[in-house]
Amino acid sequence: MKPRLITLFLVVAALGAVAMWLRQDYWVDHMSRMSGQKDLSHVTCFNCHMVSTAKLRWAQPRPHHDAPAGLAVSPDGKIIYIALDDRDQIAAADAVSQKVLRRVKVAGRPFGLALDAAGQKLFVTCRDADRLAILDTQTLKETASIGVGMAPVAVAYCRTSAGERLIVANSMADNISVLSVSPLREIGRPSAGREPFDVTVNPDGTRAFVVNRMAWLASVKTVPAAEVTEIDPVTARTIGRDPLASAHLSESIGIVPSRSWVLNPLVKVRNLVPITQVANGWVMSSGFAVTDTRTCKVIQLPLDEANNYYADPSGMAVAPDGKRAFIASGGSDVVSVVDLDKVSAWLAAASVSTKEEAINDMSLSPEYVIARIPTQRNPRQLLISPDGGTLYVAERLQDSILLVDTKTLTTKGRIMLGDGGLNDPIRRGERVFTTAAYTFQHQFSCRSCHPDGHVDGLSYDFDTSGIGDNLLDNRSLLGVAGTEPFKWNGKNPSLEVQCGPRFAKVLMRTDPIPPKELRDLTTFIKSQPPQRVARRHDGKLTPAQERGKAIFFATKTSAGVEIPHGKRCSSCHRPPLYTVRLSFDVGTGGPFDTPHLLGVANTAPYLHDGRALSLEEIWTLYSTNDTHGVTSYMNKEQLNDLVEFLKTL
Repeated sequence: MKPRLITLFLVVAALGAVAMWLRQDYWVDHMSRMSGQKDLSHVTCFNCHMVSTAKLRWAQPRPHHDAPAGLAVSPDGKIIYIALDDRDQIAAADAVSQKVLRRVKVAGRPFGLALDAAGQKLFVTCRDADRLAILDTQTLKETASIGVGMAPVAVAYCRTSAGERLIVANSMADNISVLSVSPLREIGRPSAGREPFDVTVNPDGTRAFVVNRMAWLASVKTVPAAEVTEIDPVTARTIGRDPLASAHLSESIGIVPSRSWVLNPLVKVRNLVPITQVANGWVMSSGFAVTDTRTCKVIQLPLDEANNYYADPSGMAVAPDGKRAFIASGGSDVVSVVDLDKVSAWLAAASVSTKEEAINDMSLSPEYVIARIPTQRNPRQLLISPDGGTLYVAERLQDSILLVDTKTLTTKGRIMLGDGGLNDPIRRGERVFTTAAYTFQHQFSCRSCHPDGHVDGLSYDFDTSGIGDNLLDNRSLLGVAGTEPFKWNGKNPSLEVQCGPRFAKVLMRTDPIPPKELRDLTTFIKSQPPQRVARRHDGKLTPAQERGKAIFFATKTSAGVEIPHGKRCSSCHRPPLYTVRLSFDVGTGGPFDTPHLLGVANTAPYLHDGRALSLEEIWTLYSTNDTHGVTSYMNKEQLNDLVEFLKTL
């Protein structure tokens, strides 16, 4: 056959194939066979094919900013060390001139800082590198490094009877690395609560206290509880666990030197109360916990007022004399000043029942909150100078450090790190994401339920299908770009709809976010990549994970029986996003939207109402008749392998 005829034949064949492909009845029939569904009038080829993660917003380069994270101050109070995690830098600034003296590169997203007693060594947790680095404070050169648990976010230094110790909170590993300084080695890694986030150590080095940001659940319908974990720095053993009932998002902790108190801010969450109660202030409020280390009793006190809330309490610092505590509210751009003598007096006079109900009393905070210091955007970390005279406030989304006189409570100046990033729509969107300005009485922000864009691990009682009977699991916003539609019922076609009218009606109980700010908000959300997962350093899968991968993509059971297309894991959770963006009934009262599986290892609980507390429970408790894929053929070892593979996605 002549080349021209061959070309003509191929063109005609290609056009015929395209025409056949574009016929709705063809691809609807094809999709119906592949998914097991019939109502597919809204489906296109792009639900399963031609999907590229490289084209998604979170895979694109983005601007970086001088967002301050951890702080440390030299023993003489002259130098402030600042972790700039978004830049992979550590900055040193002069406390008097309020100027940055120098910056150095520290790989791995440096986040938490601590100094040794002499101020000669700066200890740095590198959140994305799973390591702790040691810098010489004279040169800011890295002198040593050691691997710790996954995503270390905080470190505390102490001297003990057995030598110098470092206590490191490993947020994604749910454990604590206890290190000796000389020689530099890990002596133990005790377990913590869920997402340990900050550490403090008592003056004599006999006890370390770690606060955990997220709460554990005994079941989806039980009251959540975060915890303060107590560690013996010498033996690296857990010596106590103090629960924080109905509390989460505890991101800081401090010891009151003159009392047997440990303090930490918290969000008081009432997730099982119908969401209609947002208008009455009953779903989420802000406060702080007072834990008496002698009696292990915990009292929770409010920061909010009756008609104004102070959302997302994050950083906290206690004055060296134990007279005052300072608490930064990241969603409200304010630092609350708490008089601890007044707290003590109130606790001494209050009855047991009054103390138990204190967190619910919105008229109580004026008893001990003596001032509210306004800040720039998103104050997150606090630090007090060694002499107690200056409070340093890391204004994360302003790229600055605010200096406050702790006696007069007046501003002393700012250390300017960057320009605030207002020309960057992602940064502007993050400002919208972290502010409580758009919610009723400023009760919460997007971040209140989605810390770092992720999840709070809770299910909430939404009223869309009737009050009290519509418990819905909170889903992660990390990696959601390209996975529309949204909501568990799949009714919101875009983030603009999800975060606009829907958010205003169901959650904000106020006017919707203005259009320009809404565009910035959705730009920010789309820019958030999936959460990092634990993998081998060479990127390869372990033998168990390889076996689990084979099960995930299996077309036949172990006995050789064909698995129907609609019952295969990979039919509903197709790579690279591991979703086909359709709704399926998996035997839990659906159909429900199919969530993507990127970062699924750290999004517990699971299923639409959060009934499964672990990946294993999805199939051992809630899919025993092949309602969630054909899985009944799997034995325990095969299920373990499947779960191990899912944790790598």
